[in-house]
Amino acid sequence: MREGLKRDVEDLLGNYLADLEYWCGDMDINGINFVTSGTPEFETIEDANAYRVMVKAVLKEMRDG
Repeated sequence: MREGLKRDVEDLLGNYLADLEYWCGDMDINGINFVTSGTPEFETIEDANAYRVMVKAVLKEMRDG
């Protein structure tokens, strides 16, 4: 992957993670599901937080790898 594209992907994932952190911290599950479209629908806040943790891990792998 070319370096410029790698940086773009890291930036996009970082922005998405920031959104997920905001949503998981300030909204209930119905609110999270309402404001998202391409993100999977969550049954519980625990599901949303597990997804947030996965996105964070992918971003870390991109940055470290």
